[in-house]
This record gives sequence, structure tokens and C-alpha cells, in this order.
Amino acid sequence: MKKFTIIAGLFFLFAMSSAAQLSFYLIDNFEDGTFSKWFVFDRVQPKIIMPPSVDKKDLIAESCGEYALQLKGSTTDWYVGGIGTNLTVDANEYSRLQLDMFGSPYGGKVKIELYEDDNGNSIIEQDESNNWSATKDDIWFVELPILGEGYTRFSIPFSAFKDANPGVGDDKFNPDKMNNSGGLLRVQLVFVADQKEGEIEAVLDNVLLTY
Repeated sequence: MKKFTIIAGLFFLFAMSSAAQLSFYLIDNFEDGTFSKWFVFDRVQPKIIMPPSVDKKDLIAESCGEYALQLKGSTTDWYVGGIGTNLTVDANEYSRLQLDMFGSPYGGKVKIELYEDDNGNSIIEQDESNNWSATKDDIWFVELPILGEGYTRFSIPFSAFKDANPGVGDDKFNPDKMNNSGGLLRVQLVFVADQKEGEIEAVLDNVLLTY
């Protein structure tokens, strides 16, 4: 009986551990000390740094580990640039995108874009002559403010994302891996300054998909 109890307990712990592993999908927390998963475009300048310190107890700051990604840039016409990472994830298992951001006095905003595969080839076809717009797959977006200095945890439900390219793809948010689809193919962050001739600065950490 004692042996059965131990085995049952181990099975329960294993099941709980497996469930915990499935509760989120980590895109990046930069704890490898690099931003090698990300590509960079236009005038955004990325740099791995130690997360900014805060004076008061802050649970978000405590979850930021040893490294984070600083993003800086300037513009003469609002748009600065951005970063992106390519994935092939069945995001249908999750319901929101979460990220931690330390802001700055410059303000501005970040547009988060989700690219999902609609024609079942795990490739994002893009028109180079038209701002690299997707020609076969849906892009979904949401805009967030870059707040002042301090940590903010953004937890954005997929339902808050809007269709950025109506008439392309199937205009349905379905980032699953059914019918040979690659699911969620890309997450992209695009930064815009608060003034026409302005700057942006933010520190990014703990980018993940969760329930």
C-alpha cells in the first residue's frame, strides 16, 4: 500500500509538472545574454543590459532575471523601427500575449503584430515594394503606450488584436497548426515616437504566450 501511495504521488507530481510546462510558451526572456532570436529593422538600436533597478518592492522587477533588452532610437518622421522573431507555434493553445516593459520619459507607442499562417506553407509571403506587407496571411495588431520610467506588465488578450490587412488571408484569428498551417509565424514590435522628431526608449523582458 505504501509503495502504491508513493507511485501515485509521483504520478501526480509528474502530471502537475507537465501541466505547468504547458501553461505558457516563452518567446524570450533574454537570459542567454543575447537577442539572437530577433531581427532588427530601421532605426531601432537593441542592447542587452541588466534590468533597471527600482527603489520599492516590485514583483515584475523581481521576475526580470539578470538580462533584458534595451531598445532605443530616434526619428524625424514619427516611425522609428522595430524588432521581430519568427516562430511556428500552435498559439491556439493560449489566449494572450504577455510582456514586461520598463518605460522612459520619451513616451511613444509600440505596435505589436502577430503573423499567422493562412495558406498552410509556414512561410510569410511579403511584397517588398509595398512596405513588406503580407500577401497571403493575416496580420493582427494592437497598440500599447510606452509609459514612464517603471515596470509595466502588459497582458493582452488575443481578442484585443485587430485585423491589419482585411481581405488578405482568411480574416480569422486562427493561429493553430491544422491543415498544415504553421500556426503563429511571427511576433513583431514596431516603435513610434511621441513627436514627429522624437526618440523612443524602452526595456523589454519576459515575452511569452499564456492563458
